[in-house]
Amino acid sequence: MSGRTAPSDQASPSPAAIDTGSFSAGGPPDLDARTVELLPIYQAAGSVLTWGFRVAAGLLTVGIGVALLRQEPLATRAEPLPEVISGLLDGDARGIVDLAIVAMIATPVMTTLAVAIGFLRLGDRLYAALSLVVLAILGTSIAVALLT
Repeated sequence: MSGRTAPSDQASPSPAAIDTGSFSAGGPPDLDARTVELLPIYQAAGSVLTWGFRVAAGLLTVGIGVALLRQEPLATRAEPLPEVISGLLDGDARGIVDLAIVAMIATPVMTTLAVAIGFLRLGDRLYAALSLVVLAILGTSIAVALLT
């Protein structure tokens, strides 16, 4: 038996090593360099997704709490954006819940935008353009949904 270890015996890098980019995946050097190069994009996308979810969940929790305290009924459909803003200004629970829905919709859009900006900063025009195409598709889908 040789002294080589099987791929399944290799330890995976610690989260701290990944966060600092101080790990080697044991793959080809160009793959390791690309992984480290893309790490800021991974981190930015993860942060936007995490915080977008936290904001949306917090708003939803507050909106439901306000509805329970004031014994206000919640709508079965989301209101148009101008009515969401007026509901928020009035302190209406439905306005807060609708804002949570807007935050949930905005989270993947902002994540895609962060990825596109990350690729632009790296000078990777192909992946930046593909990210912008995805962003355009998301925007078109949202626009169509709002118009119907």
